[in-house]
Amino acid sequence: MLLQANQEITKHAEILANAYAVHESCEQAMSTVKAVKVTNSESSQNQDDNLAELRKCRLNFQSSIESLSQAKQNYIQTLNFCLEEISQTGVILRDIKSGLLDFPARMDDFEYYLCWQANEDDIQYWHMIDDGFTGRRPLAVLSEYL
Repeated sequence: MLLQANQEITKHAEILANAYAVHESCEQAMSTVKAVKVTNSESSQNQDDNLAELRKCRLNFQSSIESLSQAKQNYIQTLNFCLEEISQTGVILRDIKSGLLDFPARMDDFEYYLCWQANEDDIQYWHMIDDGFTGRRPLAVLSEYL
């Protein structure tokens, strides 16, 4: 599930990055056309051409805004869906990119987290509730705390 979530989020992040690039390109093109000064000595054809180019750039810019907005919305929806799916299992997602998960555990009054990262074959570590990743200890020493 975590691998699939990362793939989906990465796909939408790439689409979002592309939408930003197109938007910036359209914005720059529109600024460039606006910067062209039309003087009285220019023919009305040149003025018409400049105005037509500006209209084209504005339409492209508006389209890029809509695409960017949709890409943002899709990214956020995908991220929220993935986070919800993972959290419904009772697992605590600490970092989706590295696949860092904590599994709440308890032995009598001693509460702790079993800790797993996507590059690990099995759960091999644990840490106290307040310690986090830097406080990870091998499972072999857990019995000393119980």
